[in-house]
Amino acid sequence: MPLLICRTCPRDDPGSGSFGVALDEAVSSADVRVRHVPCLGGCPNAGNVALDGPGKPRVRFSHIGVGDADVLLDAARRYDDSAGFPGDWDVPAGLADRLTAVTPKR
Repeated sequence: MPLLICRTCPRDDPGSGSFGVALDEAVSSADVRVRHVPCLGGCPNAGNVALDGPGKPRVRFSHIGVGDADVLLDAARRYDDSAGFPGDWDVPAGLADRLTAVTPKR
C-alpha cells in the first residue's frame, strides 16, 4: 500500500520537512511503502498525506499529525483493498473530516 508524504509540509514553517521525518518514524513498523513527494497540493494546510495506487484515484488528507499514524494505516489498508474512491471503502471516522481531495487518474 503506497503512502505519499509531503516533504515540504509545512511550507511556511522554518522547520519545514520535519513533518515527513516524524510521520516516517510513526509508520515505520507497519508494512507500508512510503514515498516522499515535494508537494501534494494541499497548501496552505499542513500535514498532507495521500493514498495512491495503480488505477486508483489519489486520496489526500490534510491536517495529519504523528498521532494519526494508526488511523492513517487503517485507511491505507482499506484503500488498498478497494477500488480507491471514498464510498468504495469506509474512510475511518478520525480522517473523514480531513479528506481534502480525490483525484482520479486520466
